[in-house]
Amino acid sequence: MIKRILPVIDQPISVIGLGCFAIGGYMWGEQDQRDSQEAITAALEAGINWVDTAPLYGDGHAERVLGGLLAEIRPADRPLVATKFGHVVDAQGQRVKRAGRGDVLADCEASLANLGVECIDLYQLHWPAPEPIAETAATCAELIAAGKVRAIGVSNVGVDELEVWRQSGVRLASVQNYYSLYRRQDEAEILPWCAEHDIAYLAYSPMHRGLLFGAWGPDKRFPAGDHRAERPDFTPPRLPILLAATQRLRALAECHELTMAELATGALLSREGCTALIVGARNAAQGAALGDLGLPLKSSLLAEVEAILAETDAALAVLPA
Repeated sequence: MIKRILPVIDQPISVIGLGCFAIGGYMWGEQDQRDSQEAITAALEAGINWVDTAPLYGDGHAERVLGGLLAEIRPADRPLVATKFGHVVDAQGQRVKRAGRGDVLADCEASLANLGVECIDLYQLHWPAPEPIAETAATCAELIAAGKVRAIGVSNVGVDELEVWRQSGVRLASVQNYYSLYRRQDEAEILPWCAEHDIAYLAYSPMHRGLLFGAWGPDKRFPAGDHRAERPDFTPPRLPILLAATQRLRALAECHELTMAELATGALLSREGCTALIVGARNAAQGAALGDLGLPLKSSLLAEVEAILAETDAALAVLPA
């Protein structure tokens, strides 16, 4: 089970990602709403107790779908809810990052209405915004004082932003960044910083946007609307190298009677500072499978994983910039 303690909320958490990969068709191609609802229900039945979403996903659609399910669950039995603010689609269809006082307050009211709740458990700045962090942080403190938010987090940030936020005096509960076996930049600074300051680290896309499940072949193609077709890791020359590494990792997992998901998530949760993983699910079977993930790996197995990753990094390093 993917469980750790989240500071401030002080509760064990197991997390399902709900958003661009689960609802609304945003970035990952079309998605049936019933499949999304069944994915959430199955995940909760498997022991997941935290759902992460954002208003950007489907222009509030993901939050509204989750809100409909929450309305059918007794308040005492509901999962914790994390959502985000400061990143929206404007009237012209452009993605806009803004986190001034008025923006944050308006985003919060919209999310509360979409979710049908009186308080958001974890409210996260989706991306760094042009407004001063001090203004954003002070507004978040207002929301906590008003009982509309329990804890504050930030996402897609570096150490510089974290230090400025810490100087604001407003307590940060978490950092949510992209972290997988094929994207480990945060191990250098962010993870140690979070561990030092007792701030939870929530990893999104720990399965590297599907690649680490090990189910893709060399002929993998992405449907229209799927953002991965535009990303370097999912096109040649990087993709063949990562596919080869994934097959080696899959063989290693099978030798230890693990699934690829168990290997990939377990390796990340073995890192000091990594608190929890946000793993997406698109249907009931995937939602139910989340309950089996998250056990840290033995040091001997981690060493074998590291050897494969080191060789993969070396192969990627010689590619033309």
